[in-house]
Amino acid sequence: MPVRPTSSDARSALLALGSGLASAGLVLTAESGSLARLVLLALAPLPLFAGGLSAGALTCLAAGLAAAVTVTLGVGSTSGACYLAAVAIPAAIMVREALRPVRAADGSAKWRSGGALLLWLAGLGVAGVGSLVAYFGLFGGGLAAKVGELLGVAPAAAEMAARIVPGLGVASWMAVFAVDGVVAEWLAERFGFAIRPPIDMKRLSLPLWIGPILMVAGLAGAVLRHGAVGVVCLNSAIVLLVPFAFLGLAMIHALAADRPGGPALVVGAYIVLLASPALLGWRGLLILTLMLAGLGSADQLVDFRDMRGLRSGMRRK
Repeated sequence: MPVRPTSSDARSALLALGSGLASAGLVLTAESGSLARLVLLALAPLPLFAGGLSAGALTCLAAGLAAAVTVTLGVGSTSGACYLAAVAIPAAIMVREALRPVRAADGSAKWRSGGALLLWLAGLGVAGVGSLVAYFGLFGGGLAAKVGELLGVAPAAAEMAARIVPGLGVASWMAVFAVDGVVAEWLAERFGFAIRPPIDMKRLSLPLWIGPILMVAGLAGAVLRHGAVGVVCLNSAIVLLVPFAFLGLAMIHALAADRPGGPALVVGAYIVLLASPALLGWRGLLILTLMLAGLGSADQLVDFRDMRGLRSGMRRK
């Protein structure tokens, strides 16, 4: 006797199909020459996260595969493969890690922290940098040639830009992914479908060992100025700045939490950050990001938010 699908199975299938089509629709609309192309592309992971955080990682993966097929049918296999590699698979990995509980020291189960998820995102970013450098080195005629073709600059300028373009591109992708994931979790919780509780931005933290890795990668990139290894190290350092920029945002959340007008301060900080490319140019966005990363690094060293009990321990002494 055949087994009938349960209402939960049917809901997951419909959610996967709907979120996949919504994500593909954003990509296809962007490909049609819309003026808001970058915004639409940036929103493409959001439906996958919303479906996955409401119904599980398999739903997210199914939605991503459905979207990849739709994008392939709409604009070709190259775009479909790029979507699969840059959106569908990373989204499924992040949802799986977000919904996978870990064991605490006392044996109880708890959800993965925001810092742990940031490290997973950074790992995907480093893998993306290595993949881009390897692909353009082996099949694309060299990264500098591709950058020169896209930007229309002289070979010398293209060679200089190629040293940091992969890291800047992947760092932007990481920021978009993180924001889409946070918004999707907020929507899922608001409509009562969230599987896990939202991440408390004020309590966001990173392990201490990530700082030395960032320093080693940056120094290796500066010393090994030429060659693929140096480019990968330098761009990996750029990617690893993103988690520290989020630590800087966590500092702003913590500082504004108990102050009058705190929510307005947080909203203003995000508005300035998101509007900086239009108001100040991409250099302005880069400078603000570096400032946030510096603030996050200072918090990591001094423990301003007393996440490790350093300041309270000093007061007790």
